[in-house]
Amino acid sequence: MDNISYLGLRAQQALERRIATTASNLANVNTTGFKADSLRFQVANVAPARSEDRPNDIRFVRDAGLVRDFTQGPIKRTGESFDVAIEGGGFFAVQGPNGTAYTRDGSFQLDAAGTLVTSDGRPVLDSAGAPLVFDTRGEAPQIDREGRIRVGAANIGALQLVSFANQAGLKKVGDNLFEAGSQAPTAFEGQVAQGALEQSNVDAISAITELIQVSRAYEGAARIVQSTDDLRQRTLQRLGQNA
Repeated sequence: MDNISYLGLRAQQALERRIATTASNLANVNTTGFKADSLRFQVANVAPARSEDRPNDIRFVRDAGLVRDFTQGPIKRTGESFDVAIEGGGFFAVQGPNGTAYTRDGSFQLDAAGTLVTSDGRPVLDSAGAPLVFDTRGEAPQIDREGRIRVGAANIGALQLVSFANQAGLKKVGDNLFEAGSQAPTAFEGQVAQGALEQSNVDAISAITELIQVSRAYEGAARIVQSTDDLRQRTLQRLGQNA
């Protein structure tokens, strides 16, 4: 494959991943506690192409993985007793698909059995790692800034709230959840706000602008590849005619 075609195809691969990542961010602009992703690129170690008229090799980049933006999103007051936002660093612990998982989405509710669950029905864990179960008996729960829960005079327990020394090491597993792998949680660094939710930290205008720019760049790379293929085909046809 010639240099121009190879460059065009590599550019398309990188831009396609950027489009998918940006589109995912836009799709979650209204997802509670969502953290935006971006792509990180590195110069490839291999040198599959060289420039004939200049002494420098042609450099290629490779997709080095996702980088997650853990900056806090805006806090929106809802007034709902089971809506809880984290101000600062930290996560709620919930029952995930593979054990304990972590989320910033504090839009909780009670199921029919009185278990505190996430918006998609996953049990919210207490400080001992067990699901939080209680009967409000018509009274609104009170959740303090450390995550302790009371209903009237009764102490129900406390939300399990944790932080991580290396947030970049957390793995996103879908449903707005993260898994820690072998990384142990550390002491909670934030504070809780009852009757509020953390909004997505995606900047919709910036994401739309980026999506337009990247889409145009992808179209440009596709035109380069197509033009190169057309030129090659015309060249072969002329060579065949002159043979």
